Amino acid sequence: MKFQLKRLYFQIILFFTANLGAVGLKTGFCYPFLYCQACPSATSACPLRALENSVYKQSFEWRFLVYPLLIIGFFGITTGRAICGWACPIGLLQRGTGRVARKVKKHPIAQKLGKYRAEKYLRYTKYMMLIVFVFLTSLLIGFIFTDICPVGMLVGTFPILILNPGKFVPNYFFPVALVIFILFMALIFIIERGWCRYFCPVGALLGPFNKVSMLNIQVNTKECTHCNICSNICPMGIDVPNMHRDPECILCGKCVTECPKKYITFERT
Repeated sequence: MKFQLKRLYFQIILFFTANLGAVGLKTGFCYPFLYCQACPSATSACPLRALENSVYKQSFEWRFLVYPLLIIGFFGITTGRAICGWACPIGLLQRGTGRVARKVKKHPIAQKLGKYRAEKYLRYTKYMMLIVFVFLTSLLIGFIFTDICPVGMLVGTFPILILNPGKFVPNYFFPVALVIFILFMALIFIIERGWCRYFCPVGALLGPFNKVSMLNIQVNTKECTHCNICSNICPMGIDVPNMHRDPECILCGKCVTECPKKYITFERT
């Protein structure tokens, strides 16, 4: 519990750090997680917006492509997808809604849905989101993802509406974005870490780095008794005893702290 409290404190600190624009601190840095630069208090830039700019209508601004990828790559190689579990403000939000999602998970219908084999393939949706809605639409049509992003609606659009009532002029994507935001909120209350599991493009960028990252979680498979306490507590719904550097793992450490035999550990390579 002390370990998870430390993680919570770290997430809260990172949340305030991400919003230091409220006291006038703005940087040219890209967040290594999904957070909207349209937020009035945003400290840094959204990496996905930079990636959209890099290919916007075939303009190919390589600096907008390389810069966020270098930042994501640095954190990916050193800590894998730990950014999702330790730093992302939307991860912090889902940590709060996860309590409700866990209660929903106990419902018989939810239990049946979780057993479908297709569920693991649904996790590839976030990679399609990255390819189609971040790169292809920006290349061929124009900005779409950041115009309909539910995170942008939450931390960008709503604060602007509150701070500047009457001055906000919605674009033609606003009704679509509002519907997507409502679905986003429903998702994270129904499925624990639902956004991280199925739709987050930054998670798609970070996930593959789990295979090569310096920090990872290892399971002593020779001694493991397969009590499944770790799998039941995992917010990403991973079969922990059988995972090996799973791209879905956010290195939150819940399985490490809950394993009664201490067969699961953080490892540095």
